[in-house]
Amino acid sequence: MEKDTAKNVQKSAISAKGSHPIDTFLLRFGRVTSSGRFIPEIDGLRFIAIGTVILFHVVVNLAFKSPLHFTPPVEGNLIVGVARHGFRGVELFFIISGFILAYPFASHYRNGKPAVRLRDYFLRRVTRLEPPYIIAMVFFFFATIIVKHESAREVFPHLLASLAYLHNFIYQSENIINNVAWSLEIEVQFYILVPLMTSVFLIRRARIRRLVITGVCLLTITNEWLFIDESSWMYLTIIRFLHFFLMGFLLADFYLVDWKGSPARSYAWDVVSLLGWPFLFMMWNHPEISERFVPFGTSPFFATFLFPPIALSLYVAVFRGVFTNRVMTNLWITTIGGMCYTIYLFHNQLIGVIISVTKDLVPTEIYTLNLLLQAVVVLPLMLAVTSVLFLLIEKPCMRKDWPRRLAERVQLFAERIAH
Repeated sequence: MEKDTAKNVQKSAISAKGSHPIDTFLLRFGRVTSSGRFIPEIDGLRFIAIGTVILFHVVVNLAFKSPLHFTPPVEGNLIVGVARHGFRGVELFFIISGFILAYPFASHYRNGKPAVRLRDYFLRRVTRLEPPYIIAMVFFFFATIIVKHESAREVFPHLLASLAYLHNFIYQSENIINNVAWSLEIEVQFYILVPLMTSVFLIRRARIRRLVITGVCLLTITNEWLFIDESSWMYLTIIRFLHFFLMGFLLADFYLVDWKGSPARSYAWDVVSLLGWPFLFMMWNHPEISERFVPFGTSPFFATFLFPPIALSLYVAVFRGVFTNRVMTNLWITTIGGMCYTIYLFHNQLIGVIISVTKDLVPTEIYTLNLLLQAVVVLPLMLAVTSVLFLLIEKPCMRKDWPRRLAERVQLFAERIAH
């Protein structure tokens, strides 16, 4: 069944994109979906989210390893202006997670699809996500000791806390083994809450259901704005980010109920994309605008309150725009987006290692040109390594029955040795 599902997804992608040899090659890196659902727009959105995070870490690593040449300009540089807020790609990921995990529950409640079995739901989270995470964290644990010469006795408790997804609670700081792991702990908190939270889809009337979701969003956004700064225990918990996951709930609601899984497209939504992304970064880069009108709160008022609905509108534009949809469902885009979990786990350290070698590649006096040259060298190398890791580690875990397959192979191997 799993193999048939994977083949059907690949055949669909080939028929949609053509059977060019490059397409066939890219499909080797395609995700395996156990449910049979393949929504290319979601992988396109994953591409945007991981792309912004990568840009952020390229700029940060260059500034750290070669401050003389790559200290970012304070202002006036468009790429740096975007990169400075690339960490918000994590929040874009949260919206995607909200959509993906709400989808099967909402399909059951609203469209009469089979109910989600909680045992299968949680088991799938473990078998699908745990192996790549454990391998990455254990690998970087040893790398921290061997390369950075950190004390194993001091680092080991961080590893244990990470493997239990309790590092944020215990240390209330980013992970010293793999700094991106903080967001994965928040994702796990969300996974646990999803079966309860998705009961909102039991509300039959769409308007009331969406008002409830929007009301909870407003409450959590207000809580973040007024009370959650870096010193708060809530800073690295789902309490701070819940509204982003709920934006994903709204997107799933639109997709299932209004669009019936087949959104109508319009050039008006391309205009939303064209204007929305620049406005978003302008709002982040000019927090003083908020301070003029609302000079209190732990974060700029407009950036805190407007980001979630603007992000939701931009996500809708990926589904409903004509040109935007065509770009974001391109096979290159969706393939890279589909590998985002592996890329996210490994990209920052890989970028750091590569930049340690390329940091002196500074052929001009212009920061932007030097940065672009670094990106041209660094990003393909990072993507090549993470693509191999994806094939070796993550993709096999996408098959729902991989534990049984592995057990059968181990048993067969043991029998051959015995004979």
